Amino acid sequence: MQGFIIHHGDNLEVLKQMQADGVQVDSVVTDPPYGLKFMGKRWDYDVPSVEFWKLVFDVLKPGGYVLSFGGARTYHRMVTNLEDAGFEIVDHLVWVYGSGFPKSLDISKAIDEAAGAEREVIGKRAWSNAKMDAGNGVSGLRQAGSYAGGYESERIEVPITAPATPEAVKWQGWGTALKPAMEPIVLARRRK
Repeated sequence: MQGFIIHHGDNLEVLKQMQADGVQVDSVVTDPPYGLKFMGKRWDYDVPSVEFWKLVFDVLKPGGYVLSFGGARTYHRMVTNLEDAGFEIVDHLVWVYGSGFPKSLDISKAIDEAAGAEREVIGKRAWSNAKMDAGNGVSGLRQAGSYAGGYESERIEVPITAPATPEAVKWQGWGTALKPAMEPIVLARRRK
């Protein structure tokens, strides 16, 4: 059995170097950015480009497979980029889960903000500010005590506020997105 090699760095640069070195791999399993602009972070601005998938195609052995997770709202863009890079789309799988939180606008807070009303702080919620230790800028908030494997985290307090206007009271608890409960996964193959 052959050992494993871990490459650390910018994925485009690492793939280009692997391509230049003539490295070929049997399969690729990835959880790339979903293009949701999660928490306004630059790393999640878009799905992987056709250029990225062409590099993956070049380092993947003929007949090799890619399993790539995607966002429910942007999955189609990732799959199109895979096809444009030369991959055959074999199937669609789904990871179903019960955790997660909506990445949405709190309508009540938006109403108060538009009205220029200041909301009263009525409590605080403890969150873990999880940061990847790989220097790649990945970060996110998780409820304190939730799993953050592979992450270093720091406990932070987030204020809980009460609606300030009658209209905001009517919309308390409403958001603009559903709670995520699934992630689509594409199974693609490099044809010869």
